[in-house]
Amino acid sequence: MRHAARHLLEGLILIIFLTLTTVATRWLLVPTQELALSAPVTPTLTIPLPPAPSNSSPTPTNTGTPTLSPSPTPTPTPAPPTPLHATPAFALPVTGTPPPLPVPTAMPLVELPQGVINLVLLGADQESIGNGGLRTDVIVVVSVNPEGPSVSLLSVPRDLYVWIPGYGFDRINTAYARGHDYPGGRAALVKATIEYNLGVPIHYYVLADFGGFIRIVDTLGGVDVPVECELHDTFPNPSDPEQGIDVDFLPGMQHLDGHHALWYVRSRWSTHDFDRNRRQQQVLRALYRQALDLDVIPRIPELWDALRQTVETDLGLDEVLYLGWIGSRLEWTNVKSRFISSAYVTYWIAPNGAHVLLPIPGALEPLIGEALQPPATGRANQPPFRVEIWDGTGKPGLAEVAAERLRWEGFEVIGTSPAAQVYPYTQIVDFTTTSKGSPLWLLTRLYRRNAGDVIRQPTEGSLVDFRILLGADYDPCISTSAIQYVPAPTPTPTPTLTP
Repeated sequence: MRHAARHLLEGLILIIFLTLTTVATRWLLVPTQELALSAPVTPTLTIPLPPAPSNSSPTPTNTGTPTLSPSPTPTPTPAPPTPLHATPAFALPVTGTPPPLPVPTAMPLVELPQGVINLVLLGADQESIGNGGLRTDVIVVVSVNPEGPSVSLLSVPRDLYVWIPGYGFDRINTAYARGHDYPGGRAALVKATIEYNLGVPIHYYVLADFGGFIRIVDTLGGVDVPVECELHDTFPNPSDPEQGIDVDFLPGMQHLDGHHALWYVRSRWSTHDFDRNRRQQQVLRALYRQALDLDVIPRIPELWDALRQTVETDLGLDEVLYLGWIGSRLEWTNVKSRFISSAYVTYWIAPNGAHVLLPIPGALEPLIGEALQPPATGRANQPPFRVEIWDGTGKPGLAEVAAERLRWEGFEVIGTSPAAQVYPYTQIVDFTTTSKGSPLWLLTRLYRRNAGDVIRQPTEGSLVDFRILLGADYDPCISTSAIQYVPAPTPTPTPTLTP
């Protein structure tokens, strides 16, 4: 009985926690549902773990990174420090009257291994669900491969301009609302729209609201989030419509309650939808990691109650138990995060005047194919590359943020430690003895380094493969840019706009 309960709970962790998180990027607050705190609460830094020597065998943990004792490293050449940046805003499309678009052909189905389960996680507010006219402003495709196992997350922009079968062109977030008279209902139209435009067959859907997100985060005692970009926003206060609540998020590891976690991933005024997609997956991964680290068996009633109140799905109990069995074997390094970013779309104005994202012809198919493809068999059977981080930034809290970004890309971060001094710029030390299969290209892209910033020290039997020496020029916000694992094609000219 306890074994079945554990699988049930792990299924909830893998699917329900992920699902409840997707709703958090819903930009339009419903005053009757949004509960403001009586006073603004400034997010606090996570307490660091005790130190551990770099030559010891590290003990895996999901709550933080152990501290390492530094050893000598070459002194880098001085360079001027770079200030932290706020999240950049996106460029607006040009104005004009566009000609009609031709009806696109359906995208070929993505080739996936046998047994892969594809779900779409949808987020909207409960009031809209009740009124039947909602837009699903959060759309995440989740591909679960039982072999390995592995999980791929693909965030789809709400403004992606697609062909909705039987209805014509519109934003992809309108498919659910339009499907009230579609055979099989609203969810069936969402599945058909994703398959037609993205080539991904969807087996199940889950629709959640942001009230459940707040309850789940608070049930877990809050969530530790690596804030990479300085963020400032004002959120409505339903108790006083004339006043707002100012919330500031500063770079570093921040412990957020349900409301602040919701505000963090929903903020849009100083950023854009692509960055909100990143923050959504960031909190989603943090929740999943934290849930796995808790003894949640006694809390099944709380979680099940939250599920029944906030989730609409065609998943049955057997499917949840099966996903729980998969989740119990999932290694964190086998969770892949991908996005349909600005490199694969064109900003455009639709005939109805809406600002939308038009897919660049030929761009999405290879991107989605790579995004949902499980790790290669050879690489999946090998341990992840190990990295240690030395913090020479002179700015507290950035080492763990850098560690989380590396975990995002599949590295195993064995620890962090403060450097003996502040270094002017970031360097990479490579201890590997072969360049075959090396992820050095990825590290240099993440930290905007060139070959001269890499110190090569081939060491047989080294406990770490790479050391990242963070310098004063390290800006975690710059490192948020999505890595293009599949090069985006050169955009073809979009329909000429008439002035």
